[in-house]
Amino acid sequence: MAPLRVVITGGAGQIAYSLIPLIARGLVFGPDVKVHLRLLDIPPAANALAGVAMEVQDSLFSTALEGVLATTNDVEAFTGAQVAILLGGFPRRPGMERWDLIGKNAGIMKRMGELLETYASPNCKVVVVANPAQTNCYILSIYAPSLPRKNITSLSRLDHDRMIGMLLHEANSRLISASAANGTECVRRLTAADVRGACVWGNHSNSQVPDVSAVEFFVDGRWVPIESVIPDTTWLGLANSLPGGGSIGGGAEGQSLVEAVRKRGAAVLGARKLSSAMSAANAIAEHLSDWLSPEKSEHSPAVSMGVTTDGNPFGVSEGIFSSLPVRCTLGGDWNYDEGFSLNDDVRRHLEASVAELEDEKATALKMLEKAEAAAGSVTGLVPRPSL
Repeated sequence: MAPLRVVITGGAGQIAYSLIPLIARGLVFGPDVKVHLRLLDIPPAANALAGVAMEVQDSLFSTALEGVLATTNDVEAFTGAQVAILLGGFPRRPGMERWDLIGKNAGIMKRMGELLETYASPNCKVVVVANPAQTNCYILSIYAPSLPRKNITSLSRLDHDRMIGMLLHEANSRLISASAANGTECVRRLTAADVRGACVWGNHSNSQVPDVSAVEFFVDGRWVPIESVIPDTTWLGLANSLPGGGSIGGGAEGQSLVEAVRKRGAAVLGARKLSSAMSAANAIAEHLSDWLSPEKSEHSPAVSMGVTTDGNPFGVSEGIFSSLPVRCTLGGDWNYDEGFSLNDDVRRHLEASVAELEDEKATALKMLEKAEAAAGSVTGLVPRPSL
């Protein structure tokens, strides 16, 4: 079998640096799938990109890596690409509004769409990480009209994983404390496999809707409702979190779970002075593995993915891209998970997030029209997403 041709934009950046070993060890597409990596970045990053290629060579990856190409030529990188991981985007800088970021990235995503349309495989699978991720998907879909819209996805798995991690931390703390108080044998620590029913809806922004209303934990050999392990409904619920991202009380340090998830990227940035890289790379790997790995189970659990809303059963307006619950199927396809329902709180917050996505879509289109009218086409890539 010919190697899978995978292009990574922003190839000299932090997320790529953490993602490449996961792919090269066969942890993403499966150990039996050989991969040829094309690492793309802008000319000012050429030296750093060459250094990454040296490290790949020095790491003696043999499980899945067939070869690596480090280039600043976007046509060379995208030619024949079967998977595109779009990390490259204009980063949000101090003083920039989200709308400024949309304008900067709309031109970049236009170029990415043109490359996908002209040079990539007709069935190329795409995951967009550069922000605003869902709106960037919409721009891609305009300029790569031949590419099935179901092939264009964005990363909401990082938000999903952040929520699961926080739930596990709280659940294990409570279970261990209860065990110690009762003088019983210490319970088995819960892992991600012991959580089901979680979803993140809407935009990858402060309007996102982390939803735990259907979450269950696997405790003592059976699935139990989340409230039986974490009874603090104020911390769990959306009722104390405003749709725009503000908090009106509840939870540890005055912050609900919803707000903690929404603000996790900023918290990491504040602590590291760098944006999320390791966790983002891991989430990309999980996203692609669930979607494209031939080894996944037919009964894979529902996951959160940024996907087209066309034909969705949740009442979300069509013609945009949004994080929704899906089930990936064998063969690289996915379907909406119709087992999820929206309670009143979730629906109210999701409507606010969808309204934001509609505004972003309109803004991006205006920016593109203005740029085209001025003949100021953006053809380059600039790193790196801010997560």
